[in-house]
This record gives sequence, structure tokens and C-alpha cells, in this order.
Amino acid sequence: MAEAAALCERLVVDNPGAAPAWHLLGVARLSLGRTAEALPALDRALALDPGRPGALSARAAALVALERFEEGLAACDRALAVDPDNPLVLNALGVTLRRLGRPTEALAAYDRALAASPGFVDALCNRGGALSDLDRFVEALAAHDQACAAAPNDARPLANRAALLMVLGDPARAARDLEQAVALDPRRSYGLGDLLHARRQVCDWRDDAALLGAVRNALAAGHPAIRPFAALSAFDDPALQRTCAALAAPPPGPPPVWPARPSGERLRVAYLSADLHDHATARLMAGLLEAHDRDRFEIIALSYGPDFGGALRSRLDAAFARRIDVRRLPDAAVASLARDLGVDIAIDLKGHTQDGRPGVFAYRAAPVQVSWLGYPGTLAAPYSDYVIADPVVLPSGAEADWSEAVVRLPLYQPNDALASQAAAPTRQAEGLPDEAFVFGCLNNPAKITPETFAAWMAILAGAPSAVLWLYEGAPGVAANLRAEAGARGIDPARLVFAESVAHAGHLARQGLADLMLDTWPYGAHTTASDALRMGVPLLTLPGKSFASRVGASLLTALDLPELIAPDREAYIAAAARLADDRSSLARLKARLERARETSAVFEPARFARSLEAAFEALHSRRLAGLPPAGFAVGDV
Repeated sequence: MAEAAALCERLVVDNPGAAPAWHLLGVARLSLGRTAEALPALDRALALDPGRPGALSARAAALVALERFEEGLAACDRALAVDPDNPLVLNALGVTLRRLGRPTEALAAYDRALAASPGFVDALCNRGGALSDLDRFVEALAAHDQACAAAPNDARPLANRAALLMVLGDPARAARDLEQAVALDPRRSYGLGDLLHARRQVCDWRDDAALLGAVRNALAAGHPAIRPFAALSAFDDPALQRTCAALAAPPPGPPPVWPARPSGERLRVAYLSADLHDHATARLMAGLLEAHDRDRFEIIALSYGPDFGGALRSRLDAAFARRIDVRRLPDAAVASLARDLGVDIAIDLKGHTQDGRPGVFAYRAAPVQVSWLGYPGTLAAPYSDYVIADPVVLPSGAEADWSEAVVRLPLYQPNDALASQAAAPTRQAEGLPDEAFVFGCLNNPAKITPETFAAWMAILAGAPSAVLWLYEGAPGVAANLRAEAGARGIDPARLVFAESVAHAGHLARQGLADLMLDTWPYGAHTTASDALRMGVPLLTLPGKSFASRVGASLLTALDLPELIAPDREAYIAAAARLADDRSSLARLKARLERARETSAVFEPARFARSLEAAFEALHSRRLAGLPPAGFAVGDV
């Protein structure tokens, strides 16, 4: 194709007034991925021959590939006016409409493309995506099934179906699709990492070390092999996590125009999230949002998640001055809306997590943009100005692995106030033996690495009367972990699995555990707060990465440093010692009980004052024309 492009270059030099030559040059450049260079060649072809069908369709495809969607929409309409049944253009039209937040119209475009070309794999795949946007998941899965059947040797439909299966809670089946996809295309972006992540959702550790090694090698070669969120549980390596985030970061949009703000207005803060409903992030933040000072701050929610209703959703809505549903708006439009609203500080609560939209920050939603809470890693992008942390999760000297300037509060993670809880179930109701020592970890099983599980098996070997109580997670977790336990000489019956229950029931049962065991390198965050809230000590092993250090942050704030292990051997020894010495454990629980009442950990109003002090400092720096720089906020 490079030779063909060179030939076309010579053709346009020899025939500068020939539309076919410019058309061929544009197509050749498109085929080489030189999209920005293809567009002027296609424009020249159409200037010479305005109705040339192939050039019209190629120009539409180029604009869509460049994510110039408003122009792409007009270009698709122009091409379809000449060739109304062109499946390539109809597919491009669907892509454009979907990216513009118009999934119903996108679906119609894909249906037209498939009517013209029934086996068109791209349209089948994209149709599944549009149906997912509309929450029509059963139909979406059927569309992906059709795409896989139409192109059994193409990795793309398999990867697309796997992504939907992950959303639908079937990671084991997703892993099977990803195994085929990797076999068909070993260098597909994120293929290796997606397979690793899907398998780890069900604690399937076949070839785990080999996959990790392959991911590392691909990253070293500059290839995007693993998504940033999956990298947090794969590596305790902040530099490598930054590499993953940088490879995934959307490019910056054009410089924004900031509207004039009348003087004397309250500081306007917008929280951006898909999780402002009954979700772990919302449960952490509810009390904080209610405690914000309405005389000094106007708090806005830009919500791009579903509306499930419920008591927590109503509580959050009452805490916001305004809640705006931006789910159907493209990233650029959300950023534009935030600017029109006069937002001073935008806070991304999702980052590189599922449903995250870092592209909103790429288009500059506010003069000051802050990453916090949902994604415990750097966004590795020039438009993420600050990250909110504390001295434990992001200690002094660790800033080099972050693109953001670091704002350190006394405590990174907010928590709702202490409140009365439902009565605890009996151990028998949860399948736990009455007299046994119960080690617990009700974390997402995807955080359980082979190394963590090996440490737990060593703990059980040293505490023969103890059991390990785990969250069951997705189908397959229990069977896989019981098999792993048996292979390590531990009776599989000593692993007990907790079913998924509503949050109130989840909190109520925490006290059935004697000691919670943290995971690494991605430790407990909300789950750590849940255990500590209910008076259950947590034993943690912090590593180098932010994601591994939240448990240590909470325990430091509660003045329980002996529950922070310096290494794996100390972690195992501490767990075995506490299982053998119930009096020491009782003293720890008594200290935790006092600390819950006296520390600031479960006082959202105190947290709000510290966070607001940070907001005011950020705003003052911006007004003074100062670039982002780190600072610490004292307890206020």
C-alpha cells in the first residue's frame, strides 16, 4: 500500500486537475492510517468533482475517524444523498450518531447498513454497541453472536462480545471469547490484559504469570496491552501504571474559551460520575455531599450513569444544587455544558474505570480539573491538574509517577457518618462454624491474586481451626478457589462463601468475622471502611501503589498501626498470632471501637471542611495565574 500511495503522489503531481488521482491518493492515505493527510486529498477531489461517490464516502469515513463528528454527520448525509444504500457510509453514520449521543438513530443506521449488506461485520458489532447504549442487553448479545458467527476468524467480534459479557457478569464466558481473540490476533490492543482481567474475575489463574510477563513485554514495546484499571490489580508498580494510563489517555481537545463570571458568586464545583446511585462511591460520599457549605459552594452533579431510583439516589439528589443527566451527551458537549455553567472546579470520580469518561476532561470542563476517589491511579494526561490524596496513600517522594499535582488531605477517603445498622445474622445462617476463628475478605474476588491467596493458605495452615470467609462473586469463583486450596493442602471446606446481598445486609454480617484480611496490590477501599465501620479489624499489607495503601491510610487515621504489615511474612505472622490470641484481638477491637467514635474517619462534616479548604486553595491559585502545584491541607 505504501508503494500505491507513492504512485498516487506522482499521479497528482502529473495530473493536478484530475479528480480520480486525488481520490486515489486520499484512499491510499486512509489505508495507511494517515487520516489527517487523506482529508485534504479527498477535499481536492471533491472540489474538482463534487458528486464523486467514492470520494464522498471516503471523506465521511475520514472525518469520523478523526472524531470530527458534527462534520462527519454532514459528510455522511452528503454521501448518502448520492449513494443511499452504501453500507460503509451507513455504518459510519451510525458511529457518528452514537458518538453524538443518539443511539436510537445510530441503531437505525446500522439496520440500514445490514439491510444493504447482511453479513457486514462492522455494522453487526456496532449494532450490538448501540443496543447496549439503550440498555437492550439481550438483543445486544444476540447482535454480537451474529457478528461472531459471520466472522469466526476475526478477533474483533469476539472481543466486543466479551466486553458485553463482562458487563453482564459472565467473566468466565468472556474469558473463553478472549482466549480465541488472542489466538487470532495476539497483538490486538488490550487483548492480553483483557484476558488476564477476565480470568482473574473468577480466580482462574491458568498461565497467570505468563500472561503478566507478556503484558509487561508489550508495554515495554509501547503497545497498549492492558487497560489502566486492570493494571492496578496486576502490578504494584506506579511507573508501569502510569505507562498504561498514558497509552489510554484521550488526546487533549482544542483550547477552550472560558465564559465571563460575575464577581462575588459562590465557588461552583461539579462532580462527574456514572455512580451517583446505590454504588460504593456514592455511599462513601453521601454525608460529605450533604455537609458541603451551601453559602460558599454551589455543588453540581454531572451524571452519566443510570437512574435506578432508591433512597440513596434521593438522598444524593437532595444534596446537589443541580443534578444534570449528561448520559447521552458526547464528551465535548459535556465539557462545553460545564463551561457554560461556569464550573470553577470539575472533579472526575471515575477516571479509567468501567463507564469512565476521561474524554470530558480532555475537552476541558473547568479551569481546574481534579481526579479523585473512583480511580486510584494517575490519569497520566496534561488536562488532569490535581489528584486528591493523603500522606499515606501517596507519600512524599512518590509524585514522579503522577502527572497531577498532589493535594494531600488529612484523609483521602470520605465516609458516611456512623449510624445504627440492621441486626446481624447468625453465623449458622451464613454457613460459618460457631466456634471457629473466622478470617474474612469480602472484597471483589478479582482482587485476589495468586500471591495473596498463597499467603492466606499459609495463614490457614498455621491456624488449623480457622476458616476463610470470602465473597462469592461471579460463577466459578468458589469452585476455582476451593480447587486452589486443595492443591495447597488445605481442606476446601474451610473456605466459606458469602452470597451477594443488599448493602444493609452486607454491613450487618461484617461482625461475623473476627479479622478481615486485605488483598494486594489492589486492596480494600470501600470494603475496608465497611469492616472498620462495623468494628471488625482489618489486617493490610501496603505496597508501593496508591491502590494498595487505602487500608493503611484508614488504619493510620484510626491509630491502629499494628494492623499494617511491613511485608508478607509479617502479614502471615500477625494473622496467625491474632487467631491464637483472642485477648489481643479483643483489645484491638476495643481500641477500634473507641477510635470509630473519636477520630475524624466517620465524620463527613470534618472531611468536608478539609476538602473545601483545598477547593478554595485551588481556585485561588488559578485566579493568581499559578500553575498546578502540590500542597497539603491540615485538619480543619
